[in-house]
Amino acid sequence: MTERELRERDIKDAVKSRYAKAIQGSSSCCGRSVSQEGTQADSCHAPAIVEQKGGMVKIAGYDQGELSRLPADALQNSFGCGTPLAFAGVGPGQTVLDIGSGAGIDCFIAAEKVGPTGKVIGLDMTPEMIERARQNAKVVGLANVEFRVGEAEKMPVEDTSVDWVISNCVINLSPDKPAVFGEIGRILRPGGRISISDIVAQDLPEAVRQSRDAWTRCLAGAISEETYVRGLEKAGLRDVRVTSRIVYDASQLKGLFGGFCCGAGAGQDAAALADAAAGNIWSARFEGVKPQPTSAAAEVTVEAAKKGDRSAIESLLTEEGLPTDVASHLGDFLVARHHGRVVGCVGMEIRGADALFRSLAVIPDYREAGIGRRLYDALVENALRKGVQKAYLLTATIVSLAESWGFQRLARDEVPEAIRDTAQFRGECCVSAVAMWKDLTAQPSKCCSCS
Repeated sequence: MTERELRERDIKDAVKSRYAKAIQGSSSCCGRSVSQEGTQADSCHAPAIVEQKGGMVKIAGYDQGELSRLPADALQNSFGCGTPLAFAGVGPGQTVLDIGSGAGIDCFIAAEKVGPTGKVIGLDMTPEMIERARQNAKVVGLANVEFRVGEAEKMPVEDTSVDWVISNCVINLSPDKPAVFGEIGRILRPGGRISISDIVAQDLPEAVRQSRDAWTRCLAGAISEETYVRGLEKAGLRDVRVTSRIVYDASQLKGLFGGFCCGAGAGQDAAALADAAAGNIWSARFEGVKPQPTSAAAEVTVEAAKKGDRSAIESLLTEEGLPTDVASHLGDFLVARHHGRVVGCVGMEIRGADALFRSLAVIPDYREAGIGRRLYDALVENALRKGVQKAYLLTATIVSLAESWGFQRLARDEVPEAIRDTAQFRGECCVSAVAMWKDLTAQPSKCCSCS
């Protein structure tokens, strides 16, 4: 083995050892542990301010209703730093993989979301964790969850077989993150997505970076947000972004650093290091998507929305943070459909010869396939057929794109009163949005029959 391989194996062995002890009631990854008898014990004989073992469940934003249905053991033995499934669009029938599944808390939450027709795979390299997760699965009686022993750098999972990859404070422990990111890109289906919570850091002291013990405490292996995003993008993911953060203050970091003998390295003052690192270490949730191949665009159809599409449209708009009042306007909505699935939408509210164009949304994995432009072109054709001459819109995100389509900015008081009276113009969410307009009759429309 090379020196690098020996170093990586040493780190993995240390991580496995600490988590094996943690699940048995010994020291936890970060800070104080809770024994099986419920008593607290400081790891490395140091004062522990933060208890990561089960502690982050209390502050990470988990839904209390979901937690109430889980085994107490799964909660107590959670080592996460966030809540990767919060607001994630995991749905019935999908397959979810949890990297570093531990005692199973996120797997069990995902299992409820995918339902009996879906599947959840928990992956962990610590056999003791896998055994505890399997016991917890029996307690809750879930038949759609399985747990596999394996390493994140070489997952025992088939190519393009997973709809979602989730993970909670685990990838930072890997000494070969590019390999992990590459595996994520391999196992995701086209259109598959990620929701990963992890600890990231910048400007860590060199004593921490070189400490094997600090690796097991979720510190030494933490990389920057920018490096994390670039790594996922290099693995083929797109629209990679950070959607939430929990920044650790000095008192919380003291628990992560441990004492003089661990985390910070021998002879280092953990309290001083924690003070210096405050604001430079945080938990971030990363989201992204594996794009569809270009050929998928040819299979997408754009058509009038049906009554049964309302729920899918509202879900898409909710995920994009757009108003969802579509019920009374559904007759003027269009959808982009791929193999029966709604992958995009757009609509309008007609006021005589004027119309408010609204609700243009495309799910992330189809955004590079030109679906947004197709929806817009189809809406223009539909508007002209219905006698609309001028189109108006409000946008805070696609101003440049709308300008490329021929829209011009204008003051709100120049917008026709009937358009200003729509819910979008009156809504608080659109106060800072830019008003724009376009004369649809000023140039020939692009129709499907002549393209």
